[in-house]
Amino acid sequence: MATFISTPLIKSSKPQVLLIPWDSASPEHVQRLVEQRITCGWDHEAVEKWKVIQKSGEFNLQWIVLEDSDPEKDAKLLRHTEIYPQEQEPLVDSAISFGGKSRNIPLPQRTFTPVGHICLGHVRRKTSAFVINQEGVYWISNFYVSRALQGSGLGSATMDTVENLAISEPLCAKTLALDSIDKEDPEREEKYKALGLTIPLASPSELG
Repeated sequence: MATFISTPLIKSSKPQVLLIPWDSASPEHVQRLVEQRITCGWDHEAVEKWKVIQKSGEFNLQWIVLEDSDPEKDAKLLRHTEIYPQEQEPLVDSAISFGGKSRNIPLPQRTFTPVGHICLGHVRRKTSAFVINQEGVYWISNFYVSRALQGSGLGSATMDTVENLAISEPLCAKTLALDSIDKEDPEREEKYKALGLTIPLASPSELG
């Protein structure tokens, strides 16, 4: 099931989070993504395949990073790393490409502790409403926020930020589609449980 976001997309106020590209060539980045996918509850075994399509620009996965201007940044990171101590070691911003194009790594090279990740890509496993790889259409998928920080507004801030980024270079998106949990997905119950969410009740139309 996909929810489509109307275009043109309008830039919101100053983003509250940073999005830093996942470096599929970095063993540290790859291992951290595997760890977060295990915590998320699914697709950790797909990370190796994602390395190839990340490089091509089909699968633009990014880390969710708290801004330095957030007065609660240190407290939030502490909550995150207390629950996930294996994620205490910061990563280095080292991706040399994004969206299939070369990327200049900001200098001085920064380190960061990701508290989640999100993808803007052409790749989607199931779709009937849109043609995969249709120009200007990007899927928002693989959206994970640390459970230690869920309910803090980080999810909505990330969505605002990803919309702003999508309409800018190098992606220049015209339409965004949100990849949600399909009601016919055989792993639906497991995924809602992994996210700590309650499966929504069926609507009267769905009940027939």
